[in-house]
Amino acid sequence: MPKDRSSPDDPRQGPLQPVAGDGVVVVENPPSAPMHMTPDEADISGIRMLDAADRSRHPTKSGKTGTGRGAGKKSGQ
Repeated sequence: MPKDRSSPDDPRQGPLQPVAGDGVVVVENPPSAPMHMTPDEADISGIRMLDAADRSRHPTKSGKTGTGRGAGKKSGQ
C-alpha cells in the first residue's frame, strides 16, 4: 500500500460534493491538479457520486431531483 504523501501543498479539499440535475451530475470546481483524499474522503465521494447519479436518473414528479435514494416514493413502494 502506498504511503500517504500528503503535505500542506496538496490540493486536499475533502470529499466531492456532486449535484444531481435532470440526467446530469455536476461537480463544480474540480481542481485541475490531482486531488489527494483520505480513504474515507474517497469513500464518501464515491457514495455521493452514486447517489447523485441515481437522483439524476429518477427526478421527482415536480421535476426536481430527490434528496436521496427512494426520495419522493410513498412508504411501502
